[in-house]
Amino acid sequence: MTYILFVILTFAISAAIGWFAIPRIVIIAKIKRLFDEHNARKVHKGAIPRLGGLSFFPAALFSFAFVLGLRYYYGYDISFDLQLELLTEFLFVMSGMLILYFVGMVDDLIGVGYRSKFIAQIFAAVCLVLAGVTVFDFQGLFGVHRLPFLLDAFLTIVVVVLTVNAFNLIDGVDGLCSGLGTIILTTLGGFFIYNQLYVYAMFAFGMVGVLIAFFQYNVLGTRLKVFMGDTGSLSLGYMIIFLCLKFINLENTTFITLGLHLTLAVVLGLLMLPVFDTCRVFVSRISKGKSPFYPDKNHIHHKLLQLNRTHLQSTGILLLMEAGYVILNVLLAELCHVAITWILLIDILLGVGVNVTLNKLIARYGRELAEHEVMQKP
Repeated sequence: MTYILFVILTFAISAAIGWFAIPRIVIIAKIKRLFDEHNARKVHKGAIPRLGGLSFFPAALFSFAFVLGLRYYYGYDISFDLQLELLTEFLFVMSGMLILYFVGMVDDLIGVGYRSKFIAQIFAAVCLVLAGVTVFDFQGLFGVHRLPFLLDAFLTIVVVVLTVNAFNLIDGVDGLCSGLGTIILTTLGGFFIYNQLYVYAMFAFGMVGVLIAFFQYNVLGTRLKVFMGDTGSLSLGYMIIFLCLKFINLENTTFITLGLHLTLAVVLGLLMLPVFDTCRVFVSRISKGKSPFYPDKNHIHHKLLQLNRTHLQSTGILLLMEAGYVILNVLLAELCHVAITWILLIDILLGVGVNVTLNKLIARYGRELAEHEVMQKP
């Protein structure tokens, strides 16, 4: 019970930092005129600060480090066999997050080309490989299990870059990216608590606290409305993929036995919505001879807007879809004992079915989005 209190304290400190820092960031941004100016590719109207994500990494890091220090101070040490592994992991993870944090901040302030962001994401992914947090084992997906090192490292870099970009690109309507992050990190944190890996739970809930504070200002804010910007979405995506990769391989890297494909099934459910949507949009753009980063109106949140859903309604629908994916995958893996390959195929078919249904509804009842209603990352 004491260890759970440390997790709760991490969450509370992070949330308090968020509620303290975010409105002040907004005020400073307005004084300095650091706005996300309205243009032809933006959903919003008016000049709104996009620096809310500046609070994410500092709040998560401070709350985690401070409470972890309290644990040691009061004699609740981490077992010796985990200390070296944790130190190595978090040194590299913090290095990767710092790379993305600073690149995102520069992009939010003066702009960074997608090639430069792509290179930074690769360096951050390499940090996870050096930390030993990799894909490692496909757990029978398509008949594949343990991966050779070079293939493992390459696939890890691909997965990290894809996931970070997915969260960067799905940040298109109010509350969606922060809402997805809250669901994913809360789910992972809950599993970590259940398996008594409280350090990882503290890290997850350290980000959840500031996300909830941000959600309030992003969705409900008027005078102090703020966007997370690339600083927030890149940091959030990186933390999520780190914890997902760690969770996938709990059985291979710790004493914990969860059943071979439960962890992978959970992660597939958690990441399916943003990653599938990003892959679908990239394939669509490339098939038309365009850059995968070319802005258009093809993301799933755009489809909901075309059906006259508000930002809040679109976010709510997509968050329910996210929760549905996770619940379905757990039921398929645990109760029905469905092979992990079939779980992935079912998830993909559901994603295709949802998009086909939305396209038919748009053709019948939808409307064209005005240029000012499209928000895209460059």
